[in-house]
Amino acid sequence: MTISKGTTIQQIAELANVSTATASRVINQPETVKPETLRRVLQVMKELNYQPKQNITRLLLATFPNFTNPFYSLCIRGMQEAARKRNYKIYLQQIDDPTKTESYDFLLDNHLFHGIIFTHPLPDKQLLDLILIKHPVVMCSQYSISDDVPCVVIDDYAAAQNAVSYLISIGKKRIALMNSQQDYSCSLYRENGYLDTLKEAGLPVYPEFITHVNDVDYSLALSAALNMLSGKVRPDAVFCITDVFASAVIKAAGQLGLSVPEDVAVMGFDNVALCNMTIPTISTVSQPMYQLGWQSSNLLIDQLEGIPVVSKRIVLNTDIIVRKST
Repeated sequence: MTISKGTTIQQIAELANVSTATASRVINQPETVKPETLRRVLQVMKELNYQPKQNITRLLLATFPNFTNPFYSLCIRGMQEAARKRNYKIYLQQIDDPTKTESYDFLLDNHLFHGIIFTHPLPDKQLLDLILIKHPVVMCSQYSISDDVPCVVIDDYAAAQNAVSYLISIGKKRIALMNSQQDYSCSLYRENGYLDTLKEAGLPVYPEFITHVNDVDYSLALSAALNMLSGKVRPDAVFCITDVFASAVIKAAGQLGLSVPEDVAVMGFDNVALCNMTIPTISTVSQPMYQLGWQSSNLLIDQLEGIPVVSKRIVLNTDIIVRKST
């Protein structure tokens, strides 16, 4: 056969009569392939004079709005471990202001990375299209503004509905929301889930009970919680879209002489380690942070290796974890 420098995994798979996933495993994880299949694929590779670049680490990039949010720690671990198993390495980059197009200039001229995972929204589709010309992209914990970009997410709307429904089930009627800015799809969907659940239950929506904190920051959340809990009409429960906010609400309640959960119940979101460090411990929506990262890495690498992406949107499950704060 003619030697071809442009030989692809798909071509090898077709000639060996195997899937592209199997051909990829022959290169990256040969111990997982049946001997007869391994022999057949290796024979095709030999005939094509195809030399896989084994043991050469390929570089991926994962970008974050900050590294202070504890939610990201397990996501990062999942990304890194999945990438390492497939002989890739992930570099981590903080995007100080994800809303500004100039924050992404370094990507448009960069040839170092093979693919990118974004954990935050991009300013617009035009910028995303420019990045996609150079790099495959996956969104992690963030819905994509383009149907062409795969994402790994949870059902934020349903998760918020479940959380608020639980608070209603324990007798809470004046339920507040502490949210972040709605630039993020998760924040928007969680707020919509909160609002719709209250309306369906026939409970009032108090505008003064809905707070938007500029960042996932404990100090900012504490100030907002003190203001919320000091009003003439006080909520009897607060649904927080992160456990960081929930811990701030518990602190604020204590400073104001309020008892949790008797005076005000507190529900968080994420199920980070912080939930077991507060007094009382935090009831929360548990989302699979490690799996979000793991699936994101594998989805990106599948694109790079020509493995067909079965679904452009992977939706993982969440659970309600009940602790002492409710």
